[in-house]
Amino acid sequence: MQKLILNIRPAIDSAHDMTSLRRRGVAGTAMPVFEIKPVPVQLPDPTNISALIFTSRHAITAFADQAHMQDWSQKPVFVVGLATAAAARGAGFLDVVTGTGGGAGLVPEIHRHLPRLGAADKSFLWPAGIDKSFDMAAALTANNLSVETRDIYKAEAVPPAPEQIAMIAQAMIAGIIVMSARSARLLCDIFDAHELNRQRAAITLIAGSQLIADAAGSGWQEIHVAAKPRRSRLLAIATLLYHRQNDAMTSQRPNTSGNREGD
Repeated sequence: MQKLILNIRPAIDSAHDMTSLRRRGVAGTAMPVFEIKPVPVQLPDPTNISALIFTSRHAITAFADQAHMQDWSQKPVFVVGLATAAAARGAGFLDVVTGTGGGAGLVPEIHRHLPRLGAADKSFLWPAGIDKSFDMAAALTANNLSVETRDIYKAEAVPPAPEQIAMIAQAMIAGIIVMSARSARLLCDIFDAHELNRQRAAITLIAGSQLIADAAGSGWQEIHVAAKPRRSRLLAIATLLYHRQNDAMTSQRPNTSGNREGD
């Protein structure tokens, strides 16, 4: 029985990942554990903001839907990775600085660019999700920087389909890609609700960071933490895992096609 890679990211992201994995010869399935819902907010006066910080592509989409982008497009924008940078440029931001992955990796990049922001009293706007795995405001205010936080979207839980639960229960999953602490916690809730925790021992967790791995708890067959929380790295790990497990299963099958003596 061929084992699959399970992706629990939101539907659009999962579909994009599954297309990439299929090109690598990897069979997978999507089980989004949450969907993104925008949260209406009152944005501050742009003239009081030196720069913006985005730690999620979803925050950019929600912000662009609510903001008058002509007032904001010239502001420097600090983002966590390449995909978020592409989303920022697509939304109309002209000055985008990309970090090395994750909120913690963005903090030193922000400090490095402080001199070019001009005003001595620098104020940052951080539009973010309600559930946060890294507190950017706390990290920057600890260094005497002013940060205004706006909760601009939420991750709303999505119940799994019966056939998805059946795949996990029937040990059809080789690994699960997990890219946020929120999705890791929702995954654990699903395992608890459907009495699937015994299946952890046969599944490898592919996590975007140690924080995400910690949120997923213990009991997994293996836990692989990407050196950097980038989609490309997680998909590479998933590809190696998939081929390793399925090639091993193929080699263990008895050979029934050989010729018998005398034929």
